[in-house]
Amino acid sequence: MDAALSARLANARFVRYLKPGDKPELAALQRIADDLRVPVAYLFADSDLLAQMVLAFGLLSEVQQRQALAEIKRRIFPPFGPRG
Repeated sequence: MDAALSARLANARFVRYLKPGDKPELAALQRIADDLRVPVAYLFADSDLLAQMVLAFGLLSEVQQRQALAEIKRRIFPPFGPRG
């Protein structure tokens, strides 16, 4: 992703501009996300790192998403093995 697109997308994440109680309409949010070619969740990410993760995850195929999610879950919630 080029720097100009990255900066434009970072500015598009408007969650930082919402006030408590604001209720943007889902249809409008979907249009914005479609125009930017990002998942709607990207617009609500509360950090740049999380926004990048949402964007990257959204670019994967469904099979790749399932594989990535399984790997993340394995790292966060390792199976309980024999304790020595």
